[in-house]
Amino acid sequence: MLNSIIAGLVAFIVTVLTIPAFIRFYHKAKIGGQQMHEDVKQHAAKAGTPTMGGFVFVVVSLIVSLVFALIFVKLTAAFMVIWFVFTIYAVVGFLDDFLKIFKQINQGLTSWQKLIAQIATGIIAYLVYTHETAANFLNIFGFRVNLGVFFVVFLVFWLVGFSNAVNLTDGIDGLASISVVISLLAYAVIAVHQSRFDVLILIVAVIGSLLGFFIFNHKPAKIFMGDVGSLALGGLLGIISIILNVEWTLLLIGIVYVFETVSVMMQVTYFKMTHGKRIFRMTPVHHHFELGGISGHGKPWSEWRVDFFFWSISLIGSILALVIYFIEN
Repeated sequence: MLNSIIAGLVAFIVTVLTIPAFIRFYHKAKIGGQQMHEDVKQHAAKAGTPTMGGFVFVVVSLIVSLVFALIFVKLTAAFMVIWFVFTIYAVVGFLDDFLKIFKQINQGLTSWQKLIAQIATGIIAYLVYTHETAANFLNIFGFRVNLGVFFVVFLVFWLVGFSNAVNLTDGIDGLASISVVISLLAYAVIAVHQSRFDVLILIVAVIGSLLGFFIFNHKPAKIFMGDVGSLALGGLLGIISIILNVEWTLLLIGIVYVFETVSVMMQVTYFKMTHGKRIFRMTPVHHHFELGGISGHGKPWSEWRVDFFFWSISLIGSILALVIYFIEN
């Protein structure tokens, strides 16, 4: 466990030392920055802010965790599956960001291109995971359900769903980074309880790197994580919950990401059914709070207020998931 803590500290320090150089490179190269929502006035000042900061914390986390795993624990199939999913989802996000920023292609990768890459990654992860464990069981609040070959469908759905859910959550300074830190801390507790120190090293390395990134990502953000960070983090949470065989916990540990995604689905569905009416002033739902709070008629919430509100929900969901987990185990 001490090895994991040291890995987290190393990842934190390396990230803190690397991000400033990344930001300077961005400005020196005069690369176009993040495009902001025009409807949220307080976001106007963010236009041009460097993005793709997720590239730094992903690479740092991957290298540090791999080195520490090689030295202190053997490279298990579980570690490599998580490492692989984290890497490929980051690559997909990187390509999406690269096309938007460097090639000036507004949509980046098409939805189908991203989906195909995410599905392929899920299938490969399934083949490696089940080859090593022969497990097709889904844990639903303590009840083990054998899905057989349909487990791959669930795995792909889980990874794609949560990678895009975290991507939707990344819309306010610091919101996604600390929400994911809280989620990963919950999974670190579960990993320790299960003596899965191979998984713990990667989890803590990402936590350390994310905390280092947050120093530059909190309001007013000097850099955003971009799709390279958000897609990778969502895929990471999904595969960790599967590897630890606690899939159901992500519905509570990741309640913020679920809430954000459901708000978009509700908005789109209601908009189409009513020919133009809306439930929320803007989605994902964190923007609704920015534009006037819960009622939509109050004063706009500051980004810090929105952050703390959603972080609190994430913390409550994570604690509740851990309480239920330990009651079951």
